[in-house]
Amino acid sequence: MPDVLFTDLAHLTSRQWDAVDAMRQRRYVLYGGARGGGKSRLLRWGSLLFLLEAAARGFRGVRTMLACEDYPSLYERQISKVQEEFPAALGEYMISRNEFRLRPSLGGGVIAFRNLDDPSKYMSSEYAMIAVDEVNKNRERTFHILRGSLRWPGFADTRFIGACNPDPGWVRAYWIEKNLPPELEAEADEFAFVPALPTDNPYLPPSYMAMLNTLPPVLREAWLLGNWYASVEGLVYDTFTADNLTDAEPDPERPIELAIDDGYVDPRATLFIQRLPGGDILIFDELYQTKTLEERTVADIIDRCTANGWPRPELAAVSHEAPALRERLRKADIPARNWLATKTLVTGERSKRVAAIKRTRELVCDGQGHRAIRVHRRCKHLLDEIMAGYKYPEGKRASVDDMPEDGTDHAVNAMESWVFLRAQR
Repeated sequence: MPDVLFTDLAHLTSRQWDAVDAMRQRRYVLYGGARGGGKSRLLRWGSLLFLLEAAARGFRGVRTMLACEDYPSLYERQISKVQEEFPAALGEYMISRNEFRLRPSLGGGVIAFRNLDDPSKYMSSEYAMIAVDEVNKNRERTFHILRGSLRWPGFADTRFIGACNPDPGWVRAYWIEKNLPPELEAEADEFAFVPALPTDNPYLPPSYMAMLNTLPPVLREAWLLGNWYASVEGLVYDTFTADNLTDAEPDPERPIELAIDDGYVDPRATLFIQRLPGGDILIFDELYQTKTLEERTVADIIDRCTANGWPRPELAAVSHEAPALRERLRKADIPARNWLATKTLVTGERSKRVAAIKRTRELVCDGQGHRAIRVHRRCKHLLDEIMAGYKYPEGKRASVDDMPEDGTDHAVNAMESWVFLRAQR
């Protein structure tokens, strides 16, 4: 298909063509960062162009996947649009197989439309390219399962393309911060982010832009301006930003302490903490374990310290319902204290938790803009909770004494417990 004909059909914006160029050069590409940038359209037309270019190189019958987190989303965002946009001259959408197949004269390539309710279904599949719409709505593990299917006989340039709005989870860590797991660090240069704003899309009606301008401040920052660090609505620590993140390592000559929120079926979250000169607080590592016996956690703590040259912790702030864990820590010569037993004018578990939240909020960012708490980027569970999961019911706080929702709070509860025990004024 001549390029001019494809251009006439696709109506891609200049920013979408930037994404196409990135797809030709990098293995993992993320497009978007705001509403209205044409993310879904880029994925389906980009998939089509990928197949046409593969055919031009002599690869026939190449298969690609275009996926969403579930089938209703897949239909609304992609299948219904393909049925309207892709002309019969290109090929045929096969309803029984949820696939679009190019005509044999155009290479016979296939776009397979798939949902990701169970990504393990595709572990034996082979795709030359995988495109995922709203990729942030899927778990990090899904990304790894899918990239395990990026293979096609004789084809060296397999691609993974994602699109989404700003989100504080693993997608931001991979593409925006380049904070990759060790097994992917060697491929850091293969990750490319192509930002797109609604102002990059000349096809948007003025009414849509006007609507974006009327959104609440948090959503406006994310959806109109593409701010990846705009707070999620209702977050307990909504002032926690990139300025609270650090790559600093602890000083091996200074003491360290632990904060532990106990659990077995629910996670047991352990944080490694060091007070810095001047009074700031560095949270520099974590353990996040399920179905793990107390003795195993204590052994893992000691092993982590030994392997990194850190001193043995001088104290552990431990949740009140964990007498067995406190005893195991004491036997390992790590003094353990029940944070609720702290002598204070505040009484009752609920009141103490609220007081701990208030004090932690001051340390995250005080009235002068000072950020006393710094969290190392490798503390992924703690950061996920602070920046995405730890929220007030219904996304809002009615009073200063409200309690957050239960659930995504294990590491952050450990942090608050240590603050109440060790960092009260």
